[in-house]
Amino acid sequence: MIINKYDIIQRLKPSEFDIWKDKFDSIIPSSKITTKFYNTIVDKMGYSGFRQGEYLRFAQELQIKSCAYCNAQLTTIADVEFYKRSNKKKGQLKGDVRTRYATLELDHFIAKSEYPFLATSFFNLIPSCAYCNKSKSANSVGFHLYSEDENLDFFEFFLKPESIQKYWSSKKNSDLEVELKSGKNGNDLLTQDLVKRFHINGIYNTQKDIIEDLLHKREAYRNAYKKGLTTLANRSIFPDEAMIDRLLIGTYTKKEEIHKRPLTKFTQDIARQLKLIP
Repeated sequence: MIINKYDIIQRLKPSEFDIWKDKFDSIIPSSKITTKFYNTIVDKMGYSGFRQGEYLRFAQELQIKSCAYCNAQLTTIADVEFYKRSNKKKGQLKGDVRTRYATLELDHFIAKSEYPFLATSFFNLIPSCAYCNKSKSANSVGFHLYSEDENLDFFEFFLKPESIQKYWSSKKNSDLEVELKSGKNGNDLLTQDLVKRFHINGIYNTQKDIIEDLLHKREAYRNAYKKGLTTLANRSIFPDEAMIDRLLIGTYTKKEEIHKRPLTKFTQDIARQLKLIP
């Protein structure tokens, strides 16, 4: 089945995983797959080479530079070695990338120990930091990096208003409190699972200096300041108004760009709550 359907398996969408899991369960139930068996399948599918080769090239083009689960850790891919001469027989040109180095680990959304046929399926491979990969292990999570849903507001970071008031009185950022909440398309059980599994609230409450910066920017950079920068944008000093907001909060401002830099989701949500960005 793997040999005959290999090209299809490599390109399966997340919404197709369950259908193909059933197909493979009809051959050998996942509960009866032994460690020796799945290691053999994964080896024969060339997972190790794919992980160090083609996958890194694809992921590099997607510019996913932060952990898909916590969004707090850097997951970069760097070109470290290049071919010094061309080899036409092998399709290699001088200057082409020979090796890449990655600071990420690959989590299998569907565990390869249960469904080894998905070991090299692109959308089953999730770039993550070592901590989150270990925390998730073979367990399932209720959301997918490569979502086919157009409504992506599953979660949002929320700065407690009472903690803002307390901060302005004390000027101690330790008084600021933030938590991950369900977004308009999320649900509380999923959010609670993520918070518990990946210790999200604990991680992000160590980043209170970012909140403090945003609070002071809100006071310092009122509408007149942004209007002045917009004038510069019209003079082609800035490529667009989005760049002004990006400079203002220190990271990307579009929701689809949260994986381009660590802590971007967190910064965006707090900045929107403070009305620094639309």
